Amino acid sequence: MSLDAILESANLLLQTTLSSNIGFKEILNNEKLIFSHKEEEILKLATRLEQIKEQRRDLHYTLQRKSCLENFTTGSDEASEIISLEVRIKEKKKTLASLNSKNQVKDKAVENTETGQVILTSLFSEGNKTSSHETCLNEMINKRDLLVSEFLKSHQELLKVQYELTNLKKAVIARHRENRTLMMQINEFISKPIEKYYENSGNNQAVTLQLKSLSNDLANARAKREIVRNILQGLILESGVDWANDEHLLNLILIIGEEI
Repeated sequence: MSLDAILESANLLLQTTLSSNIGFKEILNNEKLIFSHKEEEILKLATRLEQIKEQRRDLHYTLQRKSCLENFTTGSDEASEIISLEVRIKEKKKTLASLNSKNQVKDKAVENTETGQVILTSLFSEGNKTSSHETCLNEMINKRDLLVSEFLKSHQELLKVQYELTNLKKAVIARHRENRTLMMQINEFISKPIEKYYENSGNNQAVTLQLKSLSNDLANARAKREIVRNILQGLILESGVDWANDEHLLNLILIIGEEI
């Protein structure tokens, strides 16, 4: 490779470095951003690039000086110097390529920042336009929460009433069993011949006492049943539940309405 070709390559690399550095400086002067850690590294690399440029200028000066003093150099010295320069030029090319790629990253970051700023501006400018919709939406959400709270409250009250109805139904069933037992005893007593119990005065007195006891028990059972029936009917009718369309409640109303 001739000395002229080396000088031409060096000049070309110098122009490329200057162009890249000028663009990078313009971005720094125009944006005036607060740099992150990576951006600080890019700045350090830019400083290093300036140093490389200075070295390249020194190299260019050295080459010019060597061209003036070529009468004092031998062919072998010139060849070794050319090889050395080619190696250094390759190294500078690699460094320059690395710096160019990092400059591209910086340009992309600046572009993304500008795009984000435009998006933020457009979003905040639309804030006043959508405030009425947001207000309406918040009102609807509050209304929904209020309705849900009322529904849950009503559901809790309904569960309480259903629990009371269940207990009353159990009490009515138990009372029915007691009444059936008493009726069976009464029927059994009535079905037997009455003369059997009047053979002596002792039996007559015992029968009278037993009849009175059974009569009192029956009257008490009927009174209690009436109380339970009235309470249960009142709860069902005053609860507001459509018991006519509820098979369970309808059967319960019919059962407590039966006479013994």
